[in-house]
Amino acid sequence: MDGSTTVYLGTTVEAGTLVLNNTSNKPSDVAQNYALVHLFLNGRVVNTIQLPWASSITLPGLAAGNYNLSAETVSASNGNNYHGTVQPSNVIIEDQQTVNATVSYTLAERLGKVAISVQELPSVLTGYTQSPTVLLTHSQTGNSVSQTVAWNSSTTISQLKEGSVYNLSTEAISYNGYTCSPTFTPDNLTANATTTPASQLTYQCIQVNQHLVPFNVTGAPPSLASLKITLTPSDHSAPVIETINLNNGAGSSSILLTEGLIYTISAETVAGYTIKFSPQPLTVVANAVETITLSPESTRTPVAINGQLTVCGTKLCNQHGTPIQLKGMSSHGLQWYGQGKCITSQSLDVLVENFKANVFRVALYVQEGGYETNPAKFTQEVSALINEAYNRGIYVIVDWHILNPGDPNYNLTRAKQFFTEIATIHKDKNNVLYEIANEPNGVSWATIKSYADQIIPVIRAIDTKAPILIGTRGWSSLGVSEGQTYQEIVNNPVQFPNVMYTFHFYAASHRDNYLSALDNASQVLPIFVTEFGTQTFSGDGANDFAMSDRYMQLMANKQIGWTNWNYSDDFRSGAIWKTNTCASGAWVDSNLKEAGVYIKNKILTP
Repeated sequence: MDGSTTVYLGTTVEAGTLVLNNTSNKPSDVAQNYALVHLFLNGRVVNTIQLPWASSITLPGLAAGNYNLSAETVSASNGNNYHGTVQPSNVIIEDQQTVNATVSYTLAERLGKVAISVQELPSVLTGYTQSPTVLLTHSQTGNSVSQTVAWNSSTTISQLKEGSVYNLSTEAISYNGYTCSPTFTPDNLTANATTTPASQLTYQCIQVNQHLVPFNVTGAPPSLASLKITLTPSDHSAPVIETINLNNGAGSSSILLTEGLIYTISAETVAGYTIKFSPQPLTVVANAVETITLSPESTRTPVAINGQLTVCGTKLCNQHGTPIQLKGMSSHGLQWYGQGKCITSQSLDVLVENFKANVFRVALYVQEGGYETNPAKFTQEVSALINEAYNRGIYVIVDWHILNPGDPNYNLTRAKQFFTEIATIHKDKNNVLYEIANEPNGVSWATIKSYADQIIPVIRAIDTKAPILIGTRGWSSLGVSEGQTYQEIVNNPVQFPNVMYTFHFYAASHRDNYLSALDNASQVLPIFVTEFGTQTFSGDGANDFAMSDRYMQLMANKQIGWTNWNYSDDFRSGAIWKTNTCASGAWVDSNLKEAGVYIKNKILTP
């Protein structure tokens, strides 16, 4: 018909909505920030959804029909697997209706196991009371677990990843003039859930030469009746403890030691005195002699002047309530550049006497070949370095250097053990600050605070006075690196006195927004910059001294304490010493890299 319009009517597509809710928080050992959920229709994948942890996603406009849902298994870098479950796994989408499904993840049980059979105690070790500790290292990830095994018995080690190969190792034993070297047959095992593969641990013992080494003490206060010393051997065997009787400030004792071993010497604290050891460390050879000299503490050392530090308002204050700025260096990881490598008696003397640093940060990595591989060894090393700092009259930050995983709660049990042991040994010292979590990342402030709320009471039960430094969100960026701000700390602060919050920056990477965060946060929160560099966040690359100067000026104006990363000769530009300086022992200004020259000048500048 003229003047009319023809309209074609089609069938309306029926569509509904699916809401997916992930009820699981991100596991601390998982890198990816989401779970993968597959949506099937008629047996075919029609959508793969990236579902963030502890979040929901709404999928509108789904054609009506019968759908199946399946969550992918999530694998962690350490070999853990997390299995996903969708409830319900089958949903019917109807027109203009909303259907809900819940996704949850659980850690897959590790069913693999192996067994270690140990020979009877060798006759030459009669009187030796310790049991071997076996380290099982995953051949692909490098992660390890340790297990104490008994003599003349078989020990089954469970909760291993089935099908994974574990390399076996343990320390040699030095005792009573013998060194017993371990052998595993075979030296690796594949964990199995149904059968239990076994390895035999045997020891081959040989007699070693020993020397009677005199230890001579001088300069002690006349009232001191004895001095207890500890010799920590380089082969990780048990330390030697000796009490030297004194008369009128002097005394001697001879100790039978194994030839060729290197011992780090430490002594109990003597109030008002510094203690020097020569040589340090001691290499046992014929005619070796160790001299221990005590000297009245100089009234000019930082600790002698300032005493016990306390957080007062937003500042760190000395014993007189006067704000103080600590400036110094952080070690690199002790497992790579620690005591006897880049941290020696001579290098610490240079840091204190030449740089005039008043603080040293001891970076104890937990993973990456650190504390978890040998807790006793690393606890002894940290303890010795606390003594080295105390004897030089400077402050020391004990850095529990968590990095990966970024959730500090992953290492909660280890942290409780470590801080209990260290605080017990050093509770009477007035130069210690505890940094309880280096760089939390991938977790909320609430998670970090929960960790702090559990660790701080452990320390406070033993040491009531040491300031405690708490890592912040986003690699200790006050949250900036994860899109947050310091305000979340202000809104939910840790409810313990004498605590500070840490901030880390690398000037070439962290620009004005990070500088502003430090400026603004320090007006309402006590902040300590326990790590920074003049380079990129990798600790390498070109130095940005102009941006570094802006940070330095702010920290000087606000008396914000800092320690620079790092006091080593690593190849990266952020290590202040040139390569091979540590091996040569030439701690001279000409061996400083550009960053080292800059940092030394900033420490010296009032």
